Amino acid sequence: MKKSTGTLLVLVLLCGSAMTAFGSEGQVPQPELRKELVKLKYIQARQVHQLLTGYQSEYGRIRIEEGLNIVTIQDTPEIVERMLSVIKTIDVKPVDILFTVELIVGSFEEELEEVKVVGKKASSKGLESDPLMKEMQRVMRFKTLNKIGSALMRVQDNKYSEQRIGGSGLEFRLQLTPRYVREEKGDTFQVNIDLRHYRVIEVGGLKQAPRTVQLIETAFTLRSGEKTIVGVSKLDGGDKALILVISGKVIK
Repeated sequence: MKKSTGTLLVLVLLCGSAMTAFGSEGQVPQPELRKELVKLKYIQARQVHQLLTGYQSEYGRIRIEEGLNIVTIQDTPEIVERMLSVIKTIDVKPVDILFTVELIVGSFEEELEEVKVVGKKASSKGLESDPLMKEMQRVMRFKTLNKIGSALMRVQDNKYSEQRIGGSGLEFRLQLTPRYVREEKGDTFQVNIDLRHYRVIEVGGLKQAPRTVQLIETAFTLRSGEKTIVGVSKLDGGDKALILVISGKVIK
């Protein structure tokens, strides 16, 4: 009986050892993990979090502190290195873009004097020699072209900028938002523009409070260094049209 008990005990111990060994072989050990804390300079932490999630493994962890604009990443060394490379690529200073904007009035009737819009004189200086304006005049059959205002607008990539052009009696507001696209053939901007005109409406001979009239709202693509016409809108009276001309370049 003692011998049988001893044999049974040995068998139990052997089975336990075998099960332990089997369990150790079947369990996948957790890989070595690397942890990095990154202080972001230009891009927001929440934007980085959304992007890095796609690289994260089952062992990974990503945390952000929006107030301090810090992202903490923990994952396998290879994945962490890849995430750091992505952060380095996107956390860069936004591109500065300088836009030159011109507002030009085209008239379908001959002007004996310099054209007047809402009581303010315009200038035709330099327009006669501009190839773009010559083509516009030919296509639209304008009799005269006169510049009524211009402005320089410096704005960062993906940022909003607003500029008032003109003055009392002739005031426009231009809103502009560009998105910079780097291409092999050259720098390109995708631009959203909204041009509005402040004018006083008369009702029954009485002047009402100034109101804003939307003239041009459009989106377009512009190559750095190029000049283009992005819109033409009729002004009061019907025999004149407002032309918006814009060019842009990256400031190095």
